[in-house]
Amino acid sequence: MLFYFVYRGMAPFGSSTILTVDLGQQYLDYFAQFKHTILQDPSAFLYSFSTGLGGNMVGEWSYYLMSPFNLLFLIATTKSLPAWILVVTVLKIASAGWTMGFFLKKMDWLSGYYLPIFAINYPLSAWFIANDLNLLWLDTAILLPLLIWSLHHLVRTGKVRPFLFLLLATILTNYYIAWMVGLFVILYLPFLLLDKQSITNVWKKSWKFISTGAIAVLLSAWLWLPTVSQLQQGKTTHAVHWTLGFENNPLDLLLKLIPGSFDFDQMQSGQANWLVAPIIFFFMWAFFSNKQIRIAQKMAAGLALAILVLATTWTPLVLLFHGGQYPIWYPARFSFLISFLLIVMAAKGFDENWMPSIPARAFFLIATLGITVYGSLQMSKVSYIDKAELLVFLFGYLLVFLTLLFVTEKTLRLPVLGFLTVLFLLLNAALTLNHIAYLSTGEYQKGAKIVSDVDPALKQNKSFYRVAQGLGRTYNDAYLGHFNAGSHFSSLLSAKSSTFYRNIGQISGDSKLSYNNGTTITDSLLSFKYYLAPSNSYDKQPHSIKKSTRPDHNTAQVVASGQNWQLKENKSALPIAYAASTDALKTPLTVRYPLANQERLLTHLAGKPDEIFLSQKPMAITYLDNMEKPERITGGLLHPVDKKKKASATLTFTPDSNDPYYLNLGGAFDLSGVKLVLNGKVLTQETGYNHTVALNLVKDAKGQEQTLSIIMNKGVKSRYLDDFALYSFNQEAVRKDLQRLQTHQMTVTKRNSRRIEGTVETTKDQSLLMTSIPAENGWQARIDGKKVATKTVADGLLAVPTTPGKHQVTLTYTPPYFDLGLVISGLTALLGLFGVMINKRRF
Repeated sequence: MLFYFVYRGMAPFGSSTILTVDLGQQYLDYFAQFKHTILQDPSAFLYSFSTGLGGNMVGEWSYYLMSPFNLLFLIATTKSLPAWILVVTVLKIASAGWTMGFFLKKMDWLSGYYLPIFAINYPLSAWFIANDLNLLWLDTAILLPLLIWSLHHLVRTGKVRPFLFLLLATILTNYYIAWMVGLFVILYLPFLLLDKQSITNVWKKSWKFISTGAIAVLLSAWLWLPTVSQLQQGKTTHAVHWTLGFENNPLDLLLKLIPGSFDFDQMQSGQANWLVAPIIFFFMWAFFSNKQIRIAQKMAAGLALAILVLATTWTPLVLLFHGGQYPIWYPARFSFLISFLLIVMAAKGFDENWMPSIPARAFFLIATLGITVYGSLQMSKVSYIDKAELLVFLFGYLLVFLTLLFVTEKTLRLPVLGFLTVLFLLLNAALTLNHIAYLSTGEYQKGAKIVSDVDPALKQNKSFYRVAQGLGRTYNDAYLGHFNAGSHFSSLLSAKSSTFYRNIGQISGDSKLSYNNGTTITDSLLSFKYYLAPSNSYDKQPHSIKKSTRPDHNTAQVVASGQNWQLKENKSALPIAYAASTDALKTPLTVRYPLANQERLLTHLAGKPDEIFLSQKPMAITYLDNMEKPERITGGLLHPVDKKKKASATLTFTPDSNDPYYLNLGGAFDLSGVKLVLNGKVLTQETGYNHTVALNLVKDAKGQEQTLSIIMNKGVKSRYLDDFALYSFNQEAVRKDLQRLQTHQMTVTKRNSRRIEGTVETTKDQSLLMTSIPAENGWQARIDGKKVATKTVADGLLAVPTTPGKHQVTLTYTPPYFDLGLVISGLTALLGLFGVMINKRRF
């Protein structure tokens, strides 16, 4: 695999990187956060303000960062991080090969060089190759062979220690994949217990398995218990539609036996990746035809295999193996278990003198030719196989078939089968990875350098602040740059944070937050002290997935700058906590009107609930090109006359003040294939949301006519102008309300990622201590040393009621159930040690 990466010129061997999809857009930043937490801020293990506006980190660690291989990232720099990721990838693949070889050797089913021939089928199986970018899943797969060996060891000797520690390690490395492995162990146990050597004392052995498994679960409670709590606040709140149908065509699973049958589309929605070399399938026949193996054990193995295969396509089992939720991208994430079981069955049935029987010959010839014909018929319908890959499959199976038939000399059969196996697996790896595009070193460094260069400039400010990003590399830039931002991409995203973002007009979804549509109000209320903007000389098309149009920062003071970037200061930004009116606790919200929600939040915080400073502004359609005239603007329909040509609608408006103007865009206004152009300049607006957002258009443009064009690409049928309307804030009223809130700010005297201490003076009119901290379970407040119940403002922000006067304030975050988990794990460990001391027998 290293040779392949060198051939592709991946860093440090060339101008490419190993970064692609989530590895480049998400995981890399987590690795940077890992280093920051270990070396600089251990409190960030529990909470981080770099997670959107802030969030629980224990669940993030349990899913993304518990791999011991991550320790290598402690010596990585921002520039060298992609090269270290390549090193870790290779080491993980190699480790999976070693653990599989260890398991097969301990089972004594194989000997000599047949061991590596069978063992490499595991780390070079299609699942490992297709998911080498999902580094966080590989550790549990690496541990699987060791875990199954320890299960054999438990059944054979009665000793539970290896199984206990390996199961504990499996749970700790990644709870999600551990769930799948746990289900597999249950399926595997009957196969093991029905072996001739294991058939005695079944109930006693089963009890040891159950009790040891329970102890491992209790010992890991400190990690998974708070993670479950975090999932309950996020992923598990999403409705799941249970059916008895199939997620995909089961027949297409046969196409996944063809080398290279994977591409970008298969990442999003495809079939399971379960390919192994032909030698495995041939010796599976030997397993089922071996008379020395009990029929009951064969049936148990066949049933386990059938359930695993069915779980890749039948909805109830798909949901069961994925923890009750549909996988978003990367389907059948457990299919390495299929490959593992196939290898186990083939290895157990192996006989170096075995030759296919007449029925076996007929079956393999018909199956090989049948899959080849089916693949050729489907080639025009699917994107992930071509003629060359089909020929590799055909000749791969035929050559192994002929070798088993005619090469009977042991000294010759071994190297021939070894060569064909290695060649088949490496061709699959190369053909698969050739389908995937990777980020170049220049592309990565261009974005990463900006993010990391900003950090020294920000460190000059010791107070709490956030950075709104007008440019950046990923949603998790805050991890790489070590600052507090507003965007985040995570599988454990809080549903409450997502809802709050939706209500204030920011991009939100099941797994992402994007602070791209900030306004003067949200910037100030949410402590966005700085705005990271592109410099005037910046590339017109930067390598960034995250940009925003923010003319309200055009005249802001530049406090730092570097190559392609400048940092602007928002002088009206409020601190992390300040005194506000208790009217804020009654802030009304409306789902489809984010600008109105912002207005109500500010006026209620300022104690002016009846104040109105948001107004709708007129605009008119002045020109149509290849476009039918819509009946109205807001709620109208743009319909091209000729869909084969571009179409456009031009609207104009003239600001009657220098206040900021915003364009409301409803979630049903599909921006794919559509450009918004203001005065000849393309506006940047992120897509992929299903709620209303507000695009910042102009500021300081009184009396200047503005031309807004909606340009639709060829082939776009129509677009619905959902909530499409123009609004403006009275900036003077906004300034006065913010100025009122700035009169009693909290002075922070001490803080880390989970604890904030300071002093504040509240008044009769402003007795509520308001914060820009997300209101999530786990925050505790103490006022003058006394615990005070927290409140929630606008369904998203933390607040603490006080009495008028000067107060000492302490805000502390502890993940829900983290303390309980520590107690459970600690007591389990103590009881276990006590039991060992009493019972001196080895365990």
